[in-house]
Amino acid sequence: MIGLLVRRAAFGVVAVLAAASLAFLLAWHAPGGPVVGLAGESGAPGYLEEVAARYGLDRPGTEVWLGWMGHLLRGDFGTSWREQRPVVALILERLPLTLGLTISAAVLAALAGTVLGTMAAAGTARWPVALFSALHALPGYIVAQGLVLVFALWLGVLPVQGIADARDPAAGGVALLLERVRHLVLPVLALALHQLCFVALLVRAGVLAQMRLPYVTAAMARGRSRRAARWRHALPHALLPVASLTAARIGALLGGALVIEVAFALPGLGRLAVTAALARDHPVVIGTVVVACAIAWAANLLADLAAPLADPRLRRDAP
Repeated sequence: MIGLLVRRAAFGVVAVLAAASLAFLLAWHAPGGPVVGLAGESGAPGYLEEVAARYGLDRPGTEVWLGWMGHLLRGDFGTSWREQRPVVALILERLPLTLGLTISAAVLAALAGTVLGTMAAAGTARWPVALFSALHALPGYIVAQGLVLVFALWLGVLPVQGIADARDPAAGGVALLLERVRHLVLPVLALALHQLCFVALLVRAGVLAQMRLPYVTAAMARGRSRRAARWRHALPHALLPVASLTAARIGALLGGALVIEVAFALPGLGRLAVTAALARDHPVVIGTVVVACAIAWAANLLADLAAPLADPRLRRDAP
C-alpha cells in the first residue's frame, strides 16, 4: 500500500506539472502574448518593453517557464497581474463554492442515477436507455439554459444568477443558507444531469448482468421475489464500478463546473479561470489549472484506495 501511494504521488506531481506546463505554453503563445495583454495594444513607444521588464517577461520563454515551475514546486503561485493579489488567496476565496457544487452534483448523480438505473433494469423497454443516452449527449450549457427556461422563466420558482439575493443584504443565518441553497439548485441539477445519466446506464447494465448469475437465481429459488433479488443482491455487486467511476470523474465534473458557473454567474473557480484567461492573467490561469488537476488526481487516488476496501477480491488479486 505504501508503495502504491508513493508511485501515485510521484505520478500526480508529474501530471500536475505537465498540465501547468501546457497551460503556460498555451498562454505564452496566445495571440498578442502576455505583454500586450498587460499593457494593451496602443501603448506609447517603449511602454511595452517597460511592462515586459517589470514582470520579468523580457527573458526567453524557457527561462520564464523554469522560474514558474520552480515557484510552483515551492507552493508559490505568484501574484495576479490584474488584481495585484496572491493567486492562492484568490483561489481559496472561490474554491469552496466550486467544491460544494461539484460534490453536490456527484452525490446527486450517484444516488439518483443508481435508483433510476435499477428501476430501468426492471423492465424490458428500451426507451429508458434511449432517454438516458440522449440526455447524456446534451452539452452542459444547453441543459443550463433549458432549466432556466423552465424553472425561472415559465414557472418563476428558482433564481438563475449568483448565490444570494442582492436585494436582501440583511439576510443572515438560516435565511441566508436557504437562499443560497435556492440559488444552487439549478446549477447542481445542470451539472449533475450528464453524470446522472451515465450512472443510470452503468447501473442498469450492471444489474442486468448480475441478475443472470447463479447466486441471484439461488436467492430467488429460496423464496426471494425478483424485485428483492434485484435490489438486495444484484444492486450491491453492481455498485462498485459506480463508486470508482464517480470519484474518477470528479475531474470531468470540475470541467463542467466551469461552464455552469459562467452560465449562472457563480463566483467560483471556473469563472475565475475564464475571467483570468480573457484578461491574460497568466498566474491565475496556471494556478487554477494546477488546483483543478490536483483535485482530480486526489479523487482518482481515493477511488483506487477505496476499491480494495469495498471488494476483498481486489485485495486478493492485487500483485
